Amino acid sequence: MTLTIGILEAGAVAAEFSAHFGTFTEAFQRFLAPAGAGPILRPYRCYLGEFPQAGDACDGWLITGSAASVYDGDDWIAQLEAFTRAAAETQPVVGICFGHQLVAQAFGGTVVKAPGWGAGVHRHDVVGRADWMRPPLASLALLASHQDQVTTPPPGAEVLAGSAFCPIGVMTVGPNVLSIQNHPEMTRDFAAELYRMRRDQMGGEVVETALESLQAPTDEAAAAAWILDFLGR
Repeated sequence: MTLTIGILEAGAVAAEFSAHFGTFTEAFQRFLAPAGAGPILRPYRCYLGEFPQAGDACDGWLITGSAASVYDGDDWIAQLEAFTRAAAETQPVVGICFGHQLVAQAFGGTVVKAPGWGAGVHRHDVVGRADWMRPPLASLALLASHQDQVTTPPPGAEVLAGSAFCPIGVMTVGPNVLSIQNHPEMTRDFAAELYRMRRDQMGGEVVETALESLQAPTDEAAAAAWILDFLGR
């Protein structure tokens, strides 16, 4: 049976990147089904107030990244938090970057702006295990682009991976929620363009270090396997 995954889009891809990257749903389609076979992805533009009618309208849910911050106070963010809590009662939910932070905030954790940027290839040490973490890895290296991060996990959350810079990099909240800070769906070409465009925000030294790090190996295929296994349980 083919899974139908609702993609809860938390923002639009900036116009200067859309021709290269497409929408967040298109990026996750390439990531989760690079050979063309995989789950059906159904987009919902939550940032425009487009929400599913019910938490069980799809087999599972994935919350995307965003240029917004989860503490901005916008109505759609509060609505997405409420939907996430309701959906997670019966369906698996995965949060990526902004989605990771929204999961934390929705379930009682804390998200703040960090003193520096996470950019380039970041490797998180795996400190926990679960049956869907196949193949097993000692560390998970993925592309990063964030300044906000989770500083306190929700009550009862299990931290599965992290680093000195980002201690809460991968976590679960109860049996149905998985969240990952870094971007498994991001390509190196897109990341390089994004970092260069954000040079004034990030700082030249951060950008140059991030660009150099793009030569390092990453674990997108393993991350895709983990996410699909989690969503398909």
